[in-house]
Amino acid sequence: MVRLILVLAFVAVLAIAFAAVLGTLAATRLPAGEDHDTMPETFRKIAYFALVLLLLGLSLGWLGAA
Repeated sequence: MVRLILVLAFVAVLAIAFAAVLGTLAATRLPAGEDHDTMPETFRKIAYFALVLLLLGLSLGWLGAA
């Protein structure tokens, strides 16, 4: 049973790596010098602030503590 879980985990890692490589290849085909970012500036700032709070909470043990 453990071998099955390990094989499935390995297949999942391979799929994620394959998707990352495809994403990188697709990003390199975009024309240089053009900005294709469609995220609004305010949403980007809020998301960045939420990320910092999440990382701070995880590192201090406020989130995910047992």
